[in-house]
Amino acid sequence: MANITVYSFDYYNDNYYKIFAGVYNDFKLNAAKDYKFELEPLDYDNFIKSIKDGLVKCIILLEQDVPTGFLVYTTVISESVELNIIHIVGDENSLQKRTLLLQKFLEDNSSLISQKVVTYALLGKQEEILSQLHKFNFKTINQSVMKFDFSDEKTIKNFREIALPRLNNGYKTVSWNDKYFDDVCSIINNSFKNMSDSKFDPRFLSLKGSQDIVLKIINGIYGTFLHNQTKILLYRNKPVGLCFANLTNNEIANIPLVAVNEKLRGKSYGIYLLKSVVMDIYISVINGNLKLSELNASCDTDNIPAYKMYKKVGFVENYSYKQSYRPYL
Repeated sequence: MANITVYSFDYYNDNYYKIFAGVYNDFKLNAAKDYKFELEPLDYDNFIKSIKDGLVKCIILLEQDVPTGFLVYTTVISESVELNIIHIVGDENSLQKRTLLLQKFLEDNSSLISQKVVTYALLGKQEEILSQLHKFNFKTINQSVMKFDFSDEKTIKNFREIALPRLNNGYKTVSWNDKYFDDVCSIINNSFKNMSDSKFDPRFLSLKGSQDIVLKIINGIYGTFLHNQTKILLYRNKPVGLCFANLTNNEIANIPLVAVNEKLRGKSYGIYLLKSVVMDIYISVINGNLKLSELNASCDTDNIPAYKMYKKVGFVENYSYKQSYRPYL
């Protein structure tokens, strides 16, 4: 008689400290290759601390009582439930195991997700679950990861030849200053609340949520904030546009947000801001102040103006992925 695999689930507790370590470290070892992580995951003890501190929750998949996979999610963002990772050790029946973990997560949080959006970026191997997501009422948006390669001579040559549009009288760019916080948050809220980004990150829908995004950027939650390279477009000393920059690790910089006031769209101010930021970062690289291999950014593949803006400045599409989200019902 064939052996029947018995699957069960449990939330992490200290009884699993030793036996679960190998599963987590398998994920940590393969995070960059299998899931395109730019930031190195927490070491095991700090990951366990984040669970105990209530920052994340971890569902463990057990096969015959042995941990072989896990799902991590967080509810600390008030507007959504963020599913961070589903990791399976090995490839055997991995789709079935990912689906079981997802189903368990949705069942356990049925009350919460009836009021909040669930978001899940299908990076790397996680995309195999795409075929199952419609059964759980998930939708997807195509995201492009755009890359500016500092080591590519042709990219740098073309970049240096791009002429910046002239700024009209009353306009100028400055580096980040906390005094611009309120105006910048308002610009972000007004710019993104009607865009696809707000479907999987509903923080964009409100001023309070937009403030949360900016606070996490400038406080280094998403990586080291580059306040000198971040640029604010001013008109008569009032912010009308912005381009943020940060470091996601020691070799990769990122553009998390570019936005201008609605009345200024289509006038190349976004390109002006983006090139100004890239130029400042490039100068820091050639001066040895930053040692970077690339600068990247993400945008909705169907957001043609944003996609063209990055291409115009010298970014190329590095890869694309599915950003999934489950609207609350």
